[in-house]
Amino acid sequence: MARIGSDNALGYLTVGPDGVFPAELAGLVVPAPRTTVEQLEALLAADAVTLVDIRNPGEREFGTIPGAVPIPLAQLRVRLAQVPTGKPIVVHCAGGWRSSVAASLLRAQGFENVSDLLGGYNAWADAHVPA
Repeated sequence: MARIGSDNALGYLTVGPDGVFPAELAGLVVPAPRTTVEQLEALLAADAVTLVDIRNPGEREFGTIPGAVPIPLAQLRVRLAQVPTGKPIVVHCAGGWRSSVAASLLRAQGFENVSDLLGGYNAWADAHVPA
């Protein structure tokens, strides 16, 4: 977490031996919404979404999703003011892992209606680049 500027973690939740959160902790876990490529296409077509690309500049050389605001994950915390509000926010990285962290960071900073792109840019490219 420190690598992305999140060095104030107070702890973490663990699961029991059965792989399930203890019942008394279940209320602390909030499922994070995810957006599919198909859902993102519809949102983009309706101009009803803010898309944030948290990949590093070198990764963006392989392609981008039109209209995405480029803010690398490592800079997100100090560039929060550059994230447009007023529409749902979808965050994407290359494969969907870092974007879940970024979406969580945005929600923790008070942003609402934030999700991440399931499968990231790779899923987008698979759906839009001829084989």
